[in-house]
Amino acid sequence: MTIDQSVDLPKLTDEELQRINMTRARWEELNATRRERESRAPIVGQLAPDFELPRLGDSPGPVKLSAFRGERPVALIFGSYT
Repeated sequence: MTIDQSVDLPKLTDEELQRINMTRARWEELNATRRERESRAPIVGQLAPDFELPRLGDSPGPVKLSAFRGERPVALIFGSYT
């Protein structure tokens, strides 16, 4: 399964934009920002960019994402999961 990263936000009528208190120019700006952001996102099946983070607790040295390649799945959680 792949994700079409070129899909735009839905086309809204003037009435719908007015109901959400948004100008057409702002809506188009948000759509352009979203398209640009998603153009940098990894594609399904593509390797994630490598990075290094400090370890928590008493473990020595940093941990690198690529150290787990081929070993086991890795879940990345951004933000709160509670």
